[in-house]
Amino acid sequence: MASKARIKRFISTALMGTALFVAGMGAASAGSASDMIVVVPEGTAKPAALSGQVAHWRQQLGASNVVWVDSLKRDKPSGFASMAVLNFKEPRQLEAWNKSGAAVLPASLQVVAADVLARGGSVPTNAPMYKISYYKPTSSRKDIQAWVDGYLKKYLDAQVENDILTRYAMYLEEGKDGRLLLVLEYTDAAVEQHAEPIKAKLSEDIARVDAEYARQSDLKESLRVTQSWTLAVPTN
Repeated sequence: MASKARIKRFISTALMGTALFVAGMGAASAGSASDMIVVVPEGTAKPAALSGQVAHWRQQLGASNVVWVDSLKRDKPSGFASMAVLNFKEPRQLEAWNKSGAAVLPASLQVVAADVLARGGSVPTNAPMYKISYYKPTSSRKDIQAWVDGYLKKYLDAQVENDILTRYAMYLEEGKDGRLLLVLEYTDAAVEQHAEPIKAKLSEDIARVDAEYARQSDLKESLRVTQSWTLAVPTN
């Protein structure tokens, strides 16, 4: 388990990273979307052509910039049957995709532009397990971003540092009724299954040395309501 000194060093690095992240957000145009979320709704058949389209997107954007997963069904709604998350590194990539890629998608798919509130991690693992959650925002974007910067990003970065997560992203869908979408990529299924006590200890360690983290941690339930969550695996 990480020592107190290591946690302090991690917090110092995380705070610097947050400052750079916020600066980067300010440089972007207001309301501009960074990524696209393509969803096959629950109860809807996956279009036969979608596999080829995803392969084409991976050629265009890079394989690591397209996450394509199938939900592992639970008794409660999972939010989707299949999902592709497309990360665009440059605005021109998004513009080109909107002109060509989006036009050929079947009408049965849900295609939503989303702003990136936080992102971390690096190259994906070979056999990841995903946890994907939708939330309804119940507070302002400003308050949600403050919570993401003050709590969520630090919490998830600690999990990356401790080999629990390989990557993560938090999104806000565009539009008046846009939802929050959290995509967590665990190292593998075994790590996900046994992660909770380790994550709890990491959070306690951070809270002891970061007052803002502790304060923002207590605000979670006042900022959003969980709509659905599911585990998911890469689509074959």
